[in-house]
Amino acid sequence: MLKWLMVLLLVFAAVSSAEAKEMGGKPLPFPLGADISDRFVGTVHRNDLIDTEDVYKLPQTNVISFEPGSHSGWHTHGAMTVIGVAGMGIYQEWGKSAVLIKPGDVVQIPAGVSHFHGATQDSRFQQIVVYDKNWQAPSGRKAVASRSCARTSASLHVVESKTHTGPVTDEEYRSIKFAATETSLSNAQTNNEMLFSYSKEPLNSPNFNHPVYLGKVLGKGNVANSPEWIYVVFPKGTYNRWHSHKTGQVLIATDGIGYHQVKGGKLEVLHPGDVAYCPPGVLHWHGATADKSFAHIAISPQDNHDVTWYDFPNYPNKRKQHR
Repeated sequence: MLKWLMVLLLVFAAVSSAEAKEMGGKPLPFPLGADISDRFVGTVHRNDLIDTEDVYKLPQTNVISFEPGSHSGWHTHGAMTVIGVAGMGIYQEWGKSAVLIKPGDVVQIPAGVSHFHGATQDSRFQQIVVYDKNWQAPSGRKAVASRSCARTSASLHVVESKTHTGPVTDEEYRSIKFAATETSLSNAQTNNEMLFSYSKEPLNSPNFNHPVYLGKVLGKGNVANSPEWIYVVFPKGTYNRWHSHKTGQVLIATDGIGYHQVKGGKLEVLHPGDVAYCPPGVLHWHGATADKSFAHIAISPQDNHDVTWYDFPNYPNKRKQHR
């Protein structure tokens, strides 16, 4: 029995190693979510993180995961900010060269621009998309469908009153040429041990029991009209005081395992892809577990950083195996 168990463990390890190699040595950071492949070429999943609503008033935010070679067709939508999370991705605006998206890169897509996006042929790709889901195309705008056959010279031009839609042909996808690096990309990942880039200079604050580290995933003035996204890295055992935010706060867990608790509520254990909400004026605290470092994206609605600080919480000191 023990012999067979060892064989099974070796087989599992070999499969896991092969999968990791296919993904560039790293698994995708966020859960895949629902299969939406019927709208794409290849296999694509969507994980909804933040829905637009009236309390926090944030733009729709989803994680889109593409298997190698998977991609959308030519399409338009409301203003969208794309943030590379893992693997190598493609963004191409109709009539322009493609852009290679790497982890930490940010692409701004204005409303109504015809484009497609997806994974490169040999890499899985995961991206966060932040966008205006309520956008409507201006009346009188015409959609021009693309063809699977050769394009005519007339269809190579972008007409202001028309929108290019339809499939990306196999020939178009295989013959992609990437633009030079002078693009709208920013925040490229440089700290490989964490999901996003952050400053190596510690932030020492009386409102945290130990120093934390900060970065910025998304700045102000983005096309999605989102508040800025601040990246906060908590070494293991690090946490902050009870505090409240005038307009509330939304946290997206990105790395490790962390805690979040709203006053009077249960202690939440956060893993990558989990989203925690604290309503306006309500007390909460958050931080790393005792034995794992933790990082999250912090979003303050309306970019309001009016915070009131209180005492430290009763931290759960017992080391636990959180899964």
